[in-house]
Amino acid sequence: MTNLLFPTDFSITSASALNWARLFAHKTGATITLLHVNQPMIPDSTLPTMGEPGLGLLAAQEVEQISQQRLKQLQADLKLEGLSVRTEWRIGIVDDEILDVAKEILADLIVMGRSDLSTFFDRLAGSAATDVADEAICPVLIVPIPPEGEPVRPAQVRTIAYAMQSQTTQSTVSEQTDSLIKAFDAHLSVLTDDQLDNAHTDLIVMQLYPQSGFLDNLLHPNHTARLIEKSTVPVLVYHK
Repeated sequence: MTNLLFPTDFSITSASALNWARLFAHKTGATITLLHVNQPMIPDSTLPTMGEPGLGLLAAQEVEQISQQRLKQLQADLKLEGLSVRTEWRIGIVDDEILDVAKEILADLIVMGRSDLSTFFDRLAGSAATDVADEAICPVLIVPIPPEGEPVRPAQVRTIAYAMQSQTTQSTVSEQTDSLIKAFDAHLSVLTDDQLDNAHTDLIVMQLYPQSGFLDNLLHPNHTARLIEKSTVPVLVYHK
């Protein structure tokens, strides 16, 4: 692994995932690219006075400056740990910019936190993590935030559970887990969907298979989205 992309909005969602980005970078020697995507604010409706910008523009500029400063500070903190780190600051739609940067830097892995999907409206709005997992051409590690009131779980890979599907072959399992087992000296279990519900593991690995249309979606629901929504441990998604 050479390039690891870590998108951050500096929230608790990305804070949980940062520990996993650190862990993979330390284990593999990969360079971390820290990415912050600034979404444009709603246009200012206040009328500027002669020679002065509107209040909305000033607020937007301040938000941009703060996010750039925080990105530089995070880079400095990680460099003190001996990690190789660079930064990217973009303006645009979050998932689109993540995918664009991943292609530009030839990312080997994207590490993302996912927002809470515990309510109907959360699931309806979705998460940038699920969109990126569906579209990225490199593996995506999605790290859930801990339930409210519970501490952040340590980033460790002692046990790996592979989510076996009907299309998955043993060679696919080996290709996607051998390097992980070697890097982390981890134990692997190959499990079916019903076994995953009761699995006590540090990491779940699975293959994302493309779906061809409405009937395929109906007969074979998106296993990735379901796992991401309910999993309390990180899910590493590979693409066919």
